Amino acid sequence: MIRVAAVPEKGLATEEARRALAEALGVATSAVKLRSGGAARRKTFVVDGMSATEARSRLLAAATG
Repeated sequence: MIRVAAVPEKGLATEEARRALAEALGVATSAVKLRSGGAARRKTFVVDGMSATEARSRLLAAATG
């Protein structure tokens, strides 16, 4: 789960979540794209060139320090 401080207006929170996810994964922001949930609280992102398994591994490593 990613929590952001930006207000959910005009895509600001989605963009902040996308940037935070890219940073945690160690990829360029442009590699992280919103797949679904643009107007919903729950969103799904896809990362270019990275499998779901690799993404989970990197996120776990980032979360545990």
